[in-house]
Amino acid sequence: MAILITGGAGYIGSQLMRDLAADPRFKGETVRVLDNMFREKFVSYWELPDGVAYEAVDGDIRKDEDLERAFKDVTLVFDLAGITNAPLSFERKELTKEVNVDGARKVIAHCVKHKAFLVYSSSASVYGPTKEVVDETYPCNPASPYGASKIEAEKAILEACKNEGLKAVILRLGTVYGWSIGMRFDTVVDRFAYLACLGQPLPVWESALKEARPYAHIRDVTASMLFAANNEKLAGGIYNVISANCGIQEVVDAIKKYAPHAKPVITKTPNLNQLSYRLNSDKIGKAGFSPKYSMEDGIRELIEKFGKIRPMQ
Repeated sequence: MAILITGGAGYIGSQLMRDLAADPRFKGETVRVLDNMFREKFVSYWELPDGVAYEAVDGDIRKDEDLERAFKDVTLVFDLAGITNAPLSFERKELTKEVNVDGARKVIAHCVKHKAFLVYSSSASVYGPTKEVVDETYPCNPASPYGASKIEAEKAILEACKNEGLKAVILRLGTVYGWSIGMRFDTVVDRFAYLACLGQPLPVWESALKEARPYAHIRDVTASMLFAANNEKLAGGIYNVISANCGIQEVVDAIKKYAPHAKPVITKTPNLNQLSYRLNSDKIGKAGFSPKYSMEDGIRELIEKFGKIRPMQ
């Protein structure tokens, strides 16, 4: 039997591969990665740990022939494939829909066909801006094509659970931060840590000083996915996954603790991804999952990774 990770060479998938190998429950399994290398994260395949066998499929979730090949003997699927980055989704609406909706529907259909359990990576972006701390029952009003695409994929999953016997868990992730070998630097915590190490200013949009967002450390994210995969009782449910709700000043303060020279610069330039919303994650907590990593944990590790680089004087 095999475990499939779609989009598995990316930011989250590169860590999930390694966490699967370290988990004794999956010892000896085959971990298969389907990825079209849109982000060219070839480094994600370097120095993989022992514990599982690895297989790579160079393919695309929009192509049934690629999925049919990737799904051979698969019993568990982590669907991480997708076009991310909410601001850029306004510029690539069609591509976002093709991958995040049409592609997701194909993954769902193959999960149904092969009777595979699905753990789906959704996003807190589905909620849109909120004034209070919200849980999974809150009406979603996404502010970007990216968020809207995730809602459409969720609906398709729930419909398949109801009508086609699919077993699936939907995880709505806060903004992911923290180190993995397949790093992304287009989200605020990772980007700010990088800029601080290079001695560059941290650009903070003026209104963001009064806003807060849900964040999720990457190791909490992958742990939540393994938790979901091993708890069939969660099937058919939607769960928020966050490590903490933080304001931008808390992020800056944590960075300055490990990079004291870091300087935020207030700008009036709009950032389309600076929406204010906070999430309640009690539902998955009551099911038995607890996050273990703090904002400081993530920032400290990122800055340590850049430890030998110094800003030019």
